[in-house]
Amino acid sequence: MNKQSEISIEVAKKVGSLRDFLDLLESKGQFITWPDEVMPEPDIRNILVAAGDDDKNGPAILFDKIKGYPGKRMVAGVHGSFSNIATLLGYPLGTPIRDLFYDIVGRWTTEAPQLPRIAPDKAPIHEVRIEENFNLFDLLPLYRINAMDGGFYIGKANVVSRDPHDPDNFGKQNVGIYRIQPHGPDTFTLMSVPVHDMGRHMLAAEMDDVPLKIAVMLGNHPAMAMFAATPIGYDESEYAYAAGMMGAPIALTESGNGLDIQAEGEMVIEAEYIHGERQYEGPFGEFPGSYSGVRRAPVFKITGISHRKNPIFENIYIGKGWTEHDTLIGLNTSAPIYAVLKKEFPEVEAVNALYQHGLTAIISVKNRFAGFAKSVALRALGTPHGLVYLKNLIMVDADVDPFDLNQVMWALSVRTRASDIQVLDNMAGIMIDPAAVIPGMGHHLIIDATTHMAPEPIGGDVEIVRRPAGQEIDDLSQIIKSMQKEARK
Repeated sequence: MNKQSEISIEVAKKVGSLRDFLDLLESKGQFITWPDEVMPEPDIRNILVAAGDDDKNGPAILFDKIKGYPGKRMVAGVHGSFSNIATLLGYPLGTPIRDLFYDIVGRWTTEAPQLPRIAPDKAPIHEVRIEENFNLFDLLPLYRINAMDGGFYIGKANVVSRDPHDPDNFGKQNVGIYRIQPHGPDTFTLMSVPVHDMGRHMLAAEMDDVPLKIAVMLGNHPAMAMFAATPIGYDESEYAYAAGMMGAPIALTESGNGLDIQAEGEMVIEAEYIHGERQYEGPFGEFPGSYSGVRRAPVFKITGISHRKNPIFENIYIGKGWTEHDTLIGLNTSAPIYAVLKKEFPEVEAVNALYQHGLTAIISVKNRFAGFAKSVALRALGTPHGLVYLKNLIMVDADVDPFDLNQVMWALSVRTRASDIQVLDNMAGIMIDPAAVIPGMGHHLIIDATTHMAPEPIGGDVEIVRRPAGQEIDDLSQIIKSMQKEARK
């Protein structure tokens, strides 16, 4: 085990909850408490947009003086910058995104996950129990995330559900992030689609008229929040992946309605799916940067609530990028696509699907023969995530860093011909793509910006300048940065 791995594991051991992570961020200067009283709207929204503009170093922000919500606490921006992600992984502030990607890829395992069980009566999340007279509007500092949202939204909950036909299968127990709109003190809508695991569970429960219970977890372990938004296999456990990534325990307990939940979370809202009932939901400012329309969404009724004393409500700003949504799920969208491709194509070097949940992605690959990169691209479109999300796909050579847009633009400029562009029309797509003529259908665009190889015509003046690279250049860069830092004193 190298020194960095040892540091990462030591950090992971210190982070068992959201509160632990906030303490760690504070020690790094990455967590602040807003000093003034704020209006839920527009103050919180504006502050989070300003923090999110710095995707490299923006801090998490706690609001504990929210007008109209005395005594309530809310935090956002927990995953709002790559420095926060680096801190979670045990890396220094300012670690390059590419390095964080390879670190996550190296941890991509569910082998021997550390998921200790805590009895419900000993779990911090059950410190306070509510079993009647539920009122979400009293309990949480709710507000519209964007100005034209159709109501208040909970945007960063981790929702637990079980396969109605295989409820004892731990792997098929899904933990996902789905937007939630309260419609009354004890009812809310939850938006999912059949391609998502939660959508499959709802569809199966309603078709066969069997109950579906869920647990809405708020204020979660930072690794759980990342993996709840990660596209993994249907029978793969988000809990197992999160614990595997951390290399440290994530404690579980049982909710009041029998689901596995985080023992050290801030709050859990237990609810049951109401078959056949729909409420109008939306509009909602979504991650593509546009408002999704009004739709009829499934309804859930609250059956119980547990929370820690003085709980922290965690929410997120979502809208036109860059936002915390992009930082939260970007690397964990890239890693599973890479994992699938690397098994079949060892030539794949890296996957950058940071942009709007992979609506635009960049894959670097060692070209084997003419047309090879296009074949890899087609396989990427057949991955679980690529099926509907990989809309624009750019293929680059292994000597191009897909996380460095200057290098990607160079490849597009000098290595792309008209014949290197393919458009696949009338394909499955996401419902909320603002460019789609028909919601749920769209195109896949492949741009092959890799080096041309025989039997393709090569052309003239193709000898590429070999830019100096390697450890010597990295060391010189560090010397220059140190000199700059000294000069600023």
